[in-house]
Amino acid sequence: MALTRGATTALLTALAGHFHPVLLTEADWPGELIRVNTNAVPITWNGATWLGAGKLVEFSGPAEQGGLATADASVRVAATLESMLAERGKIIRNRNITVWFGITTEQGGGVLAADPVVIFNGYFDSREFSTIRDGEDPRHDMLLGLGIGPAARASASITHGPEDQERTYPGDTAGRHVIHAIKRQANPPVWPEP
Repeated sequence: MALTRGATTALLTALAGHFHPVLLTEADWPGELIRVNTNAVPITWNGATWLGAGKLVEFSGPAEQGGLATADASVRVAATLESMLAERGKIIRNRNITVWFGITTEQGGGVLAADPVVIFNGYFDSREFSTIRDGEDPRHDMLLGLGIGPAARASASITHGPEDQERTYPGDTAGRHVIHAIKRQANPPVWPEP
């Protein structure tokens, strides 16, 4: 199986041995463009500085799969209660976010061994706030849901809907027959009737 994400030869060579992974995230946040990486030190790449967020930011990418439905992706950001409250009024829905996978020359380092490759390109879809008490200290998180395309129902309706079905096949009753067949399969009739 070949790697099809556009990874450079230098990145593929570095991945063949012992390597130190890092994620770089660029987010179109209201009022500013945010660039962070998962190491604790800044990284300079592509003419920009990516601030070191360390374990304060956690990315969960979608699994690759076929079909219309898309898998979930999210970013969890650890924050103080005050900073979370300050973010409440900002509209983030449908703003872009891109995540790259790269490797550094040393563990937790700030120098990339090769150009990173895009592993996620989508948009912010939702935002939730949570507070969890862990012993004496509460932990505050902001969970940002991410999307990569229209929902399955919206994708299907782009090319086909009830009106299109009726126009193409006037008087078609297949849908009604399928619904009744599924009901009969789940609750088969009992003969003779009581």
